[in-house]
Amino acid sequence: MKALRTILLFAATFLLAFAALTSLTVDVPHLREDLLEISVRPTLLRAVMMGLNFGTFAMLGFTALVLVAAIQSLRGFAAYRLPLSLIAITFAAFGVFAFVKTGNHHTLAYLLIGILILGGAAIPDSGRGNRNP
Repeated sequence: MKALRTILLFAATFLLAFAALTSLTVDVPHLREDLLEISVRPTLLRAVMMGLNFGTFAMLGFTALVLVAAIQSLRGFAAYRLPLSLIAITFAAFGVFAFVKTGNHHTLAYLLIGILILGGAAIPDSGRGNRNP
């Protein structure tokens, strides 16, 4: 079961990293160009860019946390269920919310990320050899 938890967490890490890097290198710059093209006020542009960049940085932070959990699982340490569950619920809820609001099936990737993390967090630690880092 530890191997399954490790696989789920590494899969979630990969998808999180892909989403964060796509946001950083494609989405945010593209949206900035579009907002400049339609002559959005500079103060509004800065505020929107700050929010988009914060979201990207937060996603990179979540990626790092899930990566650490995956590495710890690989090393045989007990999972930190509460932080992983909170991250999972956040991503799953956002995926559902975004899909309902937009109808865009790509937003379901956030739901998948949440499910993968929650699956990893839900797998019990074996009785023997549990170590907390």
